Amino acid sequence: MPGFRALTKDHVSAILDQSSFYPADKYALLPIEMRFISFAETGSVGKIHWNTSEETTIALEKWCRDAFELIKPGDGVVNSHFNSLDAHLAALMLCNFQTYKQEMDKSEIVDRACALLARLPSHPPELPFAYEGPWPDEYFTSGEETPLQADQVDMSKVQYKWAKLKVLSTPSTNSIRLALFLVMDRSVPLSFTGQYSDTIVSLLDTTTRLLDESPGEADAQAWFVLQAFLWAAWQHTVMIQLWYDGSKQMDGYRFDRHNDMIAKQIPAVMPGREVIERSRPNYMCKWAFELLRSDLSCVPQDFRAFLDIYERRFKDRSPRCNIVATSTGPKRICDGKAPGNCQRFESEGVQIQGAHDFSCPGPDPNSSCHLLTWDEQSYLSITDGRARAISLEDTDDEHIRYTPVTKDTMAVSHVWSHGQGGRPETGFNSCLHRRYSALARTLNCTSYWMDSPCVPTDRTLRAECIGQINGIFESSKVTLLADRDIMDIDIHPRTLEAEESILATLLVCDWNVRAWTLLEGMRGRAKLHILCKDNHVISLVDVLNSVLSKSCLSLVSPCLAALHYSPTQVSFDDASEPVSIEQATCLLNHRHATKDRDVPMIWALVAGSETVIKAADEFWVSKIGEPLATGFLVSGSPRINKTRGLGWAPARPNLLPPAATDDAKQYPAYDGQNSVPGRITKEGFRAEWLGAVLRRRGMGLGLVPAWMFSVENPAQEGGEFREYFRVYNKGGSDKMDMKTRRKIGSVVAPLFKTFRWVALLMPALRDRGTNGATAPPRPFAYQGESEGPVVVVVASNDQEAWEWQFIYEWERECQLPEFGLAEFLLV
Repeated sequence: MPGFRALTKDHVSAILDQSSFYPADKYALLPIEMRFISFAETGSVGKIHWNTSEETTIALEKWCRDAFELIKPGDGVVNSHFNSLDAHLAALMLCNFQTYKQEMDKSEIVDRACALLARLPSHPPELPFAYEGPWPDEYFTSGEETPLQADQVDMSKVQYKWAKLKVLSTPSTNSIRLALFLVMDRSVPLSFTGQYSDTIVSLLDTTTRLLDESPGEADAQAWFVLQAFLWAAWQHTVMIQLWYDGSKQMDGYRFDRHNDMIAKQIPAVMPGREVIERSRPNYMCKWAFELLRSDLSCVPQDFRAFLDIYERRFKDRSPRCNIVATSTGPKRICDGKAPGNCQRFESEGVQIQGAHDFSCPGPDPNSSCHLLTWDEQSYLSITDGRARAISLEDTDDEHIRYTPVTKDTMAVSHVWSHGQGGRPETGFNSCLHRRYSALARTLNCTSYWMDSPCVPTDRTLRAECIGQINGIFESSKVTLLADRDIMDIDIHPRTLEAEESILATLLVCDWNVRAWTLLEGMRGRAKLHILCKDNHVISLVDVLNSVLSKSCLSLVSPCLAALHYSPTQVSFDDASEPVSIEQATCLLNHRHATKDRDVPMIWALVAGSETVIKAADEFWVSKIGEPLATGFLVSGSPRINKTRGLGWAPARPNLLPPAATDDAKQYPAYDGQNSVPGRITKEGFRAEWLGAVLRRRGMGLGLVPAWMFSVENPAQEGGEFREYFRVYNKGGSDKMDMKTRRKIGSVVAPLFKTFRWVALLMPALRDRGTNGATAPPRPFAYQGESEGPVVVVVASNDQEAWEWQFIYEWERECQLPEFGLAEFLLV
């Protein structure tokens, strides 16, 4: 089996036998087929003890130390440390497969599981190790088919090589069990293994801490082997589960289910942006890749196959995202931190109607290609608020003529900077009209819509067209995606390699990183087709299905990052799947609109607004009464500062686009869907947060130092259960040293000039399946990049209404205070 030499069908078959349950008789009670052990509880049914945070931490550390004892270098069978670790982890998953109920026979189940496991990467992304010295030979594969005894191995030290670590040579028993279970076509919930994968993260984070505390190199090597083993187990679990979930979503996409699917704890060892970015191909835009890398769907952050596919496709091309020097400014390099540094966004030399069909010689004296201009009377003759499309029958060799948009219209979505932009008054290349007319007929359409020939310059007519965009793309028979990079991919004949290239190119192409085209693609997702080389067309659904069913499992996450362009699950009561505020914002957090004034309008349209909304405060007022995740608000987005009751509300879905990137750290908005929700009210945003309230001492800064403040827990008194249900980091305030107090004082001192109280807020992690916090409560971590917790700083003079101030990333060496779960009204 490619990638896993040590894995055989016999081994997988044996695990299936060991994990199966056969009842003694037909009346026997059937056990749960797969369940997971939690470190948050002890005892048995009827006598369960729910552990405190401290007890859970102790239990996790004990498991890790027990595992460490199994892998310390010593005598015995050299290969045994993997088997020992594997058995230790296997105890966390209890399996009783009812294989006898399956229509598939045992051999088919094994074959399907082996085929799925073969699609896993041969080893996970490499983790760093601080020591550079030699390693014990026993930690690495020897190339032998059978285990070697200690006296057969040269115990002299060898140089470390990640891919040769024995713990990475084959999937764990639990990963094989999961593959067996899911290929039996079980009807299990999305993210079925969420608890188990989160447990692995807790063990992995504990191991990472113990590795950092290692007294010497030998112990550090053993801890690192355990870290690598758990890292691989987590990667495999997540990839297999995402494959199952993604395949189910192809039956009908639902935005709410997507968030449940990707809501997972992320290990602290996850490689950072700089590490992952090193492998980016030269032609790939850094800003576009950052959009993908930061997408919450890309849980494993394994882009190796994705980047390799892209590199093979475009390896000889030079990047076109660097801004060339001008008479007024120097050349700037696209650094992936702001669209303002990218030539793909800032290019001012785009030639209107500079693009031509592949068969057209272009602006040549002997060419028959010319500009078609609009028949204004034909355009204006369509009234009563009906949208206009290009008439295939009435358009002639001089004038574009129009017909009402119908369910037989093909809608074209493209990027202006690729040369197909323009206005109907200035003209539309006749070769492009011939292209889209022919494609429309091939796809059984009677007309086509495209902004260049259908949206006039006149402001009134343009505003009318913008208000119709949602309806045009939703009702179109086909939406055709046209991007210059994808149009270079040959799909004739259609191969898996070509489909993988389409996926890789789509996710970082210019079309995908624009705000307007995001809106068009989402509204036209029922039948989104992609224009490829020589005007061949392929359905996006066909591409996604092929990659999900045949490609490396590391490509599943990129598929999930494109699922918002796939057909939604149509329910009997609502044919249009709603997009929440959080989801709309998350989709737009790295996408750019050429005209900044269009951002609020696009934001509202993506979120399903039926009317054109031109201002952020108008957008939020329209959402009064709706729920909102507290974790969503933790971002660096500017706030609305002139409307009472909306001071907490983001003024835009994305960050301000600087002309040049500064060194300030950026905090884009994410959906926060696994955090406790609050509600938008007329008075403000009301929700439960984990809060620590700071009260200044004295009446002014001149009387006492800034670090002299008291810390109060705002949680209500609740007897003996208060600590368990409403307190996080018990006793933390008493442990704050002078360094921490001075640091906090420097941050909040300016606020104490105006306000009497300052509160530090963290979103609380939502208990799965409920809207309440977990017990005991835990913070919901910021979903972007941060080294420490990101807290919201608010201030008040009455402790009734709290005003938003800013967000602050807590320094890791500073002690967090005690937090209490309490309700806050942000105004």
